[in-house]
Amino acid sequence: MAKMIKFVDGEMIEYDVLPLVDYYDSILRKPTIPWDFKSKTFMQAQSMIHTLAETIQKYGGLGISANQLGLPYRVCAVNMGNQIWAMFNPEIIERSEDLANFSEGCLSYRGLYLKVERSNHIKVRFQAAGGEFLEKEFDGLTSVCVQHELDHLDGIVYTSRVSPIKVDQAKRKVKQNLRKIKKITNAA
Repeated sequence: MAKMIKFVDGEMIEYDVLPLVDYYDSILRKPTIPWDFKSKTFMQAQSMIHTLAETIQKYGGLGISANQLGLPYRVCAVNMGNQIWAMFNPEIIERSEDLANFSEGCLSYRGLYLKVERSNHIKVRFQAAGGEFLEKEFDGLTSVCVQHELDHLDGIVYTSRVSPIKVDQAKRKVKQNLRKIKKITNAA
C-alpha cells in the first residue's frame, strides 16, 4: 500500500490507511508491546497517530488499536467527536465501581453487538506523541470505548467479556446488522 502524505503545521507526515485484520487473527489475542520512545522518532509517532486516525475515519469507528491493523504496538486512538485522541502505552489507573452497560461493536467484527459491563468512569495514564505522560478521565460511552481499546491492547476481545450464549445470540443478528449498516452508509 502506498504511503499517504499530509501537511500538519508545516510538517510533512507520511501515514497509511491500513486494512483491518480478521477477527480470528491471533494478533488480537496477544498483548501488544510498549511503544519505545527511545528507539522511535517523533515523526514515527506522528505517522502512527495519523494512520490510526485516518483508518478510524475510513471505517467509521469510535476507536481503534494498533493490533487491529496488524501492528504490535501499545497504541490506540479514540474518536472524541471533534477530534481523535491517540494514546501511547495507556493504562487505567482508576476505575469507578458504577457500571455502564452499552451495546458495543468492533471494527474487527462488523455487525456483532454485545452488551458489555464496564466501569462508567476511568482515569487513564498514557503518553503523547512526544513521550510526555498525561492523565485523562473519561465517562460514559467514551469510558467504554477507551476500555474496549485497552482490552485490544491487552489481547482481550470483547466477546470474551460476555457469556457464550449471548455471543451466539448476537451472531445470529450479524447479517441483519450489516444490512442496516450498509443502508445507513449508502444514505449518508
